[in-house]
Amino acid sequence: MAFNDLLKQLGGIGRFQQIQVTLVILPLLMTASHNMLQNFVAAIPTHHCRPPAHANLSEDGQLEAWLPRDGQGQPASCLRFTTPQRGPPFPNGTEANRTAATEPCTEGWIYDNSTFPSTIVTEWDLVCSYRALRQLAQSLYMAGVLLGAMVFGYLADRLGRRKVLILTCLQLAVAGTCAAFAPNFHIYCAFRFLSGMSVAGITLNSVTLNMEWMPIHTRAYLSTMTGYVYSLGQIVLAGLAYAMPHWRHLQLLVSVPFFAFFIYCWFATSFAYYGVAMDLQGFGVSIYLIQIIFGAVDLPAKLVGFLITNFVGRRPAQMASLLLAGICILINGVVPKVQTTVRTFLAVLGKGCLAASFNGMLLYTGELYPTVIRQTGLGMGSTMARVGSIISPLVSMTAELHPSVPFFIFGIVAMAASIVTLLLPETLGRPLPDTVQDMENRRGGKLQEEQQKQMVPLQSSAQRRID
Repeated sequence: MAFNDLLKQLGGIGRFQQIQVTLVILPLLMTASHNMLQNFVAAIPTHHCRPPAHANLSEDGQLEAWLPRDGQGQPASCLRFTTPQRGPPFPNGTEANRTAATEPCTEGWIYDNSTFPSTIVTEWDLVCSYRALRQLAQSLYMAGVLLGAMVFGYLADRLGRRKVLILTCLQLAVAGTCAAFAPNFHIYCAFRFLSGMSVAGITLNSVTLNMEWMPIHTRAYLSTMTGYVYSLGQIVLAGLAYAMPHWRHLQLLVSVPFFAFFIYCWFATSFAYYGVAMDLQGFGVSIYLIQIIFGAVDLPAKLVGFLITNFVGRRPAQMASLLLAGICILINGVVPKVQTTVRTFLAVLGKGCLAASFNGMLLYTGELYPTVIRQTGLGMGSTMARVGSIISPLVSMTAELHPSVPFFIFGIVAMAASIVTLLLPETLGRPLPDTVQDMENRRGGKLQEEQQKQMVPLQSSAQRRID
């Protein structure tokens, strides 16, 4: 008898499942904050070179005398004049730029702290020639998620979901808290790497536990509810970041709750996407507002994704969401930067489609693998997703070649993934396969027939005992 049939005989959904789902999903609220934390703790405020220590600003003609201008007439971020430029200014400072010698910011930078009082960028000067280190921090975090998917996916199949869930909650609590007190950038990256590993373990085990303990007809509902919790976490992050603008305080605030999640776990057993969601400063609007919009758009997007997933099929939902996301991203690559409203609309629509795709992907992947290797399969799928998320910040750096290059890369990959989805089988309404043999039978449409045959003797025997 299949485990799903046993659940049906026991009543389907009971108090145990209700409590488990509630408690297991809660940590996902804060894992969303960790995934998107880079937008705030590594935000780049407006900055310019610090003048030489010997500079007398009152005699030199104020700070502007040391700062060349860029093409938009704003103070350059990474250069300063070797000597102050006195006298009447040329229009936009362009003529002075061509005639006066400049040098890098050898004595540091002055930052505009009005929006971001403190970030890892301002604390460790991750600007100009060190700008790539900012993206490296996020790539290392995603590398941790990749390794965590492989390691904790394997351990969960060997040791059990509950033990690994408890371990990863504790690891994220400790690593996240230590990152908030990191004395330098290298140690910060090390603890963010460990945090990424933990996030993978928490996410995979939460999804797997809830899927395995719930009846077939509830899996799509459960997957959508899980996605909503993740989206709500993105909205919560915007509020937390606004209330806690200092990066160390924010890092601590999103990490400490995992100590509580760790404590109550004896009570419960618990590429394109990041390319769009991790570049909030590029849309020309308030970073706090766009974070809220990016989180809020997931709610209707995941509802539409749920309806298609539950009533049409898993495969059509994935194909449609990836295709539409790719189209939105590609169009955004050719829209001029000055049209911030259009670019923001396309980015929000594309991000919503990717969120719906990601939400359905967890459900779809879990249904494709048999129970004996499901966690390993989910781990492998998450591993490939993390490869994309590691590469994503690096792809964003191709904007230095041309601003449209990252959009073309992300859009083409999403559309290619939509086409590849055609090769996957449909799993709507089918029971979870328990063994590899069940998977082989499913390819010939024999799984339900075999399980029905196995149930007949059990029912007959039970009837004989009653008679």
